[in-house]
Amino acid sequence: MNDRLFTRVFTLVWLAGLLQEQAWSLMIHFPGFLSDLGASETGIGLIYSASAVFGLLLRPTLGRLMDNVGRRPVLLVAGIGNAVALGALALPGQLGGFLAVTFIAHRVLQIALFTALLTLSADVLPEARRTQGLAIYGLGGLIPLATGGALGDWLLDVRGFDFLFLVAAALSVASWTLILRVPVYPAGGAGGPRRGFWAALGQRNLLPVWWLTMLFAVGLEALFTFIRTFVDEREIGSVGLFFLVYGGVAIVVRILSSGRLDRFPQLPLVAVSVVAYAAGFAFLAAAGSAGGLAAGAVLFGLGHGLLFPILTAYVVTRSREAERGSAMAIFTSLFDLAVLTAAPTVGVIIDWRGYSVAFGAMAVFIVLGLVGYVYWERLLAGNRPMSTG
Repeated sequence: MNDRLFTRVFTLVWLAGLLQEQAWSLMIHFPGFLSDLGASETGIGLIYSASAVFGLLLRPTLGRLMDNVGRRPVLLVAGIGNAVALGALALPGQLGGFLAVTFIAHRVLQIALFTALLTLSADVLPEARRTQGLAIYGLGGLIPLATGGALGDWLLDVRGFDFLFLVAAALSVASWTLILRVPVYPAGGAGGPRRGFWAALGQRNLLPVWWLTMLFAVGLEALFTFIRTFVDEREIGSVGLFFLVYGGVAIVVRILSSGRLDRFPQLPLVAVSVVAYAAGFAFLAAAGSAGGLAAGAVLFGLGHGLLFPILTAYVVTRSREAERGSAMAIFTSLFDLAVLTAAPTVGVIIDWRGYSVAFGAMAVFIVLGLVGYVYWERLLAGNRPMSTG
């Protein structure tokens, strides 16, 4: 049995994911673009929510396509479409229907790329080292997270938002050329008949995983939607500084922990990571200097670095192999659902009472959600052993 992680195919998938995530990371500046055009915090949240609605509506179809047709065709079609949408964002100069439709198309196609690449990475990893491999694959998302803010700041200083969008489009094209070199893998897999998207959604031992993922997604999307305008309003540090610290800490945590994640009890690791993420919001709520911003970024990076590979491994190991595409589509759809719910809610609270109240409320919500998750997992563990049915 070959347990080698860095095969040619995994390396291609990792590099393709790195380039797509680098393009995605530049878009953390998009709320600033909307704000410059006159959009309010509530309006920004609503635009992101509209993109999430379309992403959610199309997610069952994405899951079926990945299970029935395969990951590679989805990646090739979505990759070209995403590059076109990113390039088209450089065209409009004011708020309106064209800008909204183009941005929504980008968001839907980008999340399809993220889902299919993450699923393909799990497909090509050896089962005995899958959690470690997924942690390493995730570095391809953390590196752009650490550099995207600063790179975006530089691109904006050089040529403005139009240039930033064109660079993101070029990165998406570069990723597409790597996917062309990935061999075709048969759709589906072992593990019984393919039941479909909705059966995977209601699978009993996956339900607490969906809840835990939703907690993380709500925090992540609320943070990514409003960190740019938060930094601008409080005039502390920069978005580049925040994400450099956030991503840098997450990378270090991921490298140090990737080979050890399976050796420790998962529940304490989950608790530490979720509490750290909640504490990051608490620090931001009180931040009045660049030091406070950086402290919050350290806590966010710690939580992200630990939690994401655990979540992904939970989805892969608890779902049927024949339904892995659908299960991963559900997993990533929760981030769209978080945009739909968290972005407008947090935007309204910010407009109403300010960032301190909004971010403080997020910290409390995440901690309470963790208590519910721990209770749910222990309740299931007290029952008879569960199958994947």
